[in-house]
Amino acid sequence: MNGVIIACRDAGMGEKLAQVVSSSGIRVLGTVTKGASALHLASRFSGEGGVLLCTYAMSDMTVMELFQIRPEHFEMVVLLTARQRAMVRGEGMICLDVPLNRRDLIETLALLLERGWHGHKPKQQEQRPAPRSKADSDLIFRAKALLMERNNMTEPEAHRFMQKKSMDTGDSLVAVAEKILNGVL
Repeated sequence: MNGVIIACRDAGMGEKLAQVVSSSGIRVLGTVTKGASALHLASRFSGEGGVLLCTYAMSDMTVMELFQIRPEHFEMVVLLTARQRAMVRGEGMICLDVPLNRRDLIETLALLLERGWHGHKPKQQEQRPAPRSKADSDLIFRAKALLMERNNMTEPEAHRFMQKKSMDTGDSLVAVAEKILNGVL
C-alpha cells in the first residue's frame, strides 16, 4: 500500500496528525480539509491503495458519506469521540477513540499498510508457464502411458509420479518425460 491521506475539517489538527504519522516513518500522501479533496487525492493513488485517516466531519461531508464513495483500495481509519461513535456505522471502517493514543494510531496504520487493502496481502503477479506445445504434450502422454503399462499405474498415479520427479530433480515435466522414454527413469 502507498500511504495515508489525512482528511480533517481543522487544518491545524490535520497538520499535527501528519507530523505524528510521518515522524513514525509512514508516508503521508496529503492533508486535506474536504472529503472531495480526499477522494481526488485517493483517485491518484487508487492503483496502489492506502489509508484514509479522517475525523467525523470534513468541511463538505461526513465520514459516512466518504466511506460509501471512497476508492475500494483505501481502508478507512476514523478518529471519533464517544458521542460520534454512536452515529457511525460501517463495516470495514476502523474507529479509534479521541483523545488519541499515538501508539494505537501508528500500529493501526502500519498494520493496514503492511497487509494491503481489505485485509489481504497484495497478490503477487501470477506467472503462468507458457502453454505446452503439441509435441511436449504428446511426449508427456507417451511417458505416462509407458509408466501405466510398465509399472501397472493408473493415469493419475503416473502423472503424480512424473510431477514428484520433476519437483525432486528440478527438471521440467517434459524433461522427466524424456528421461522416462529414454529408460533413464
